Amino acid sequence: MSMNKLIEFKNKEEEVLRGIFSDKGSSEVVLCIHGFERTATAEPKSKRLSDELSEKNISSFRFDFSGCGLSDGDFKDMTVEKLVEDLKSATENIKKEASKVSVVAHSLAGCVLARFKNKYPDIVFEKIVLISPAFNQKELLRYYFAVSLAKKEDKNIVLNWENWADYFSGEDDFQKSYMSDDKFSKSNYFPKKYFQENKELDYSSYFSGDEKNILHIHGTKDSAVPIESLNIKFKNSLIVEGGDHDLEIPTMQNQWLKKAVNFLAERKLVK
Repeated sequence: MSMNKLIEFKNKEEEVLRGIFSDKGSSEVVLCIHGFERTATAEPKSKRLSDELSEKNISSFRFDFSGCGLSDGDFKDMTVEKLVEDLKSATENIKKEASKVSVVAHSLAGCVLARFKNKYPDIVFEKIVLISPAFNQKELLRYYFAVSLAKKEDKNIVLNWENWADYFSGEDDFQKSYMSDDKFSKSNYFPKKYFQENKELDYSSYFSGDEKNILHIHGTKDSAVPIESLNIKFKNSLIVEGGDHDLEIPTMQNQWLKKAVNFLAERKLVK
């Protein structure tokens, strides 16, 4: 049985970040990092992943980025660069508990991890699991804008990665929409600095695709980050049939959770 405890530490801005450390007393720990407006401390898949890792005698640390979940900070200040520094603080702190660190990154956290790898190449993770990575920010941001326009026009319109451009009204409208002061995300003011940072970026270039220590997991029915949006193919890839973006429905989890845990627990690199 693992012992859970709250860990607090400060990021570069002196904000207090918090997470749940499930301690198995092992030399290995898996960091769980969440996506846009999500929370690793409370999401079912992170908790279940932690429980499964405990069965393998592997510790885990589910922490929330600044402005999310248990952590301090304001979400409107969020940028990928800021979250990279959050991840650096978390990694440095959790290494006090275990020497070998792996990471599971969902959605936008894939971008954070990509930038982290580029900025801090000397900090190496043992294994990496990418769940529904939102690498292609340049096109995804435009896709979301087109979806919002289409829904205003007709709630029954179904957009996908093949037809969204037909509803994209142009760069001027796109820029004005995301830079407006009254634009909301799910439950916060939309972080304009994040938009400015990412509107021309695709983070897939930070990966080669054939890294043996990386497992990519994606659902075939992911409407938030369509699998077709990725401009990279990973050698180790697990496709969840009928899977959505969060992959938390039990029938979806049955397809990937134990396989991800086995990948993380395997001492040798996957061929």
